[in-house]
Amino acid sequence: MLRVPAFRNVWAGSVLSNGGTWFQAVAAGWLVLQITGSATMVGLLALAYRAPAFVLSAWGGKIADRYDWRRVGITTFSVEALGAVALGVLAGTGHLSVGAIFVATTVMGAAFAIGLPSVLALVPALVPTARLQEAVALNAAGINVARAIGPLLGGVTLAFAGATWCFLLNACSFLALVGALIAAPHVQQGSKVPERLRTALTYAMGDAAARRLLVGMFAFMVFAGPIQELAPVVARRVGGGPVALGLLLGAMGAGALAGAWALQVLSGRGLPRHLAIPIGTLGFGAALGVVAASPVLWVSVPGMLVAGSFWIWILTLTNTAIQLSSPSQMLGRMLGFYQLSVITPIAVGSVAFGAVAGALGIGWSLGIASMCLLGWGAWSIAHPVPEIDRDIRTIRS
Repeated sequence: MLRVPAFRNVWAGSVLSNGGTWFQAVAAGWLVLQITGSATMVGLLALAYRAPAFVLSAWGGKIADRYDWRRVGITTFSVEALGAVALGVLAGTGHLSVGAIFVATTVMGAAFAIGLPSVLALVPALVPTARLQEAVALNAAGINVARAIGPLLGGVTLAFAGATWCFLLNACSFLALVGALIAAPHVQQGSKVPERLRTALTYAMGDAAARRLLVGMFAFMVFAGPIQELAPVVARRVGGGPVALGLLLGAMGAGALAGAWALQVLSGRGLPRHLAIPIGTLGFGAALGVVAASPVLWVSVPGMLVAGSFWIWILTLTNTAIQLSSPSQMLGRMLGFYQLSVITPIAVGSVAFGAVAGALGIGWSLGIASMCLLGWGAWSIAHPVPEIDRDIRTIRS
């Protein structure tokens, strides 16, 4: 896949952009916790970035089905770069406040929600159709390379250079992706006849595979997502600072790389997606239970490592299944719904479990989330949906 220049450039820009986002996440989360001392406020910061997705993800999908994917991505990620620059300037001049962090984060979250469906739809268009699953898997692996390295480097940068550099490096990472999109060739996107969101929503609700994939992703992210946003609270509980925070998040990213390799091997040996997804849910739930019960860093880091390995299972398998099974004329809207099922529940879960952490402690908060995931995974195995494994293009041929 990396021999295809256009895909390689966009992939590399995406890796850098995702890595830069973790620089900002580490710095912003740590600053909010330092200033307010509140786990609930850290959860609310996640809401500020992801809440716009609740309103804008489906609209972003509709935009992807009507307008040029490249131009949408260039515009929205340029806005994110400007937001990061603003935070960097405010931090560097000593005027950064919690309010400013929340405002900039909300604007950046809105741009992200609008632009991501277009970029997700663009990537498969840059590669041969027969290699779509490989491209989706490689794209997911790249995101997790960033997740493995970004938090650790972000923690080190925060500790030794300060938040200003974290924000400015994030701005540079967005500009790298914008540059790759500018250089990408124009791709044929088929008919751009405007269609209503209701058409795609009716399909998503009526199709057994799409319904389970979207509902399953939403349920998983409500209970699994808060571990990333509340990682500063976990780091504080185990007696660590920014470097410990980077180790925790970096371990999750490193685990995702190992999980991607394991998933590729098991898929090659015939493990179906409709079973792999609930297995991954159970595995993540068990690992989250370890983190919830651990009072020390040397136990929490392996727990995060295992959690990350199953995290990538859910994201890769769900994304691939949706792209393989969605009609081409509504791919953008289906990816918008997918984005909605990923981002919005993280925001909801982070606020809810941040509040629980503030009232009962981070151990109880993550422990409750772990039990919910184990329950959902068990129910999903007992009620399988084999249609998740279909490829709509193969059926049509």
